[in-house]
Amino acid sequence: MSDIQTKAGELFLGEGVIVNGFAIVPGKAVLNGQFEGALTAKEIEIQSRGIVNGTIQAETITVEGQLNKSIQATDVLAIGSSGIVKGDISYGKLIVTKGAELEGVMKRI
Repeated sequence: MSDIQTKAGELFLGEGVIVNGFAIVPGKAVLNGQFEGALTAKEIEIQSRGIVNGTIQAETITVEGQLNKSIQATDVLAIGSSGIVKGDISYGKLIVTKGAELEGVMKRI
């Protein structure tokens, strides 16, 4: 059995998994693989091996991996020390840890 515990309405994308498409997640999406496309969730966590390219929207987005293209965090966008965020970025509050990379057009909402 796996030690990954998810609840109804949550998504976990494991390391090495590649997804291309559209997803609406009512709860939390944890991404440690590669996601290409559009993703809407209440909360998104991009782990250190996660790579996300597309149109991403959530209340809270936490990035330790890579996030590219169109990003909207209506509450908090938090970028950890290993996080890389590039693109059109909208956020309510922004937290950038030393060592993080942030590049693009930024707008506070």
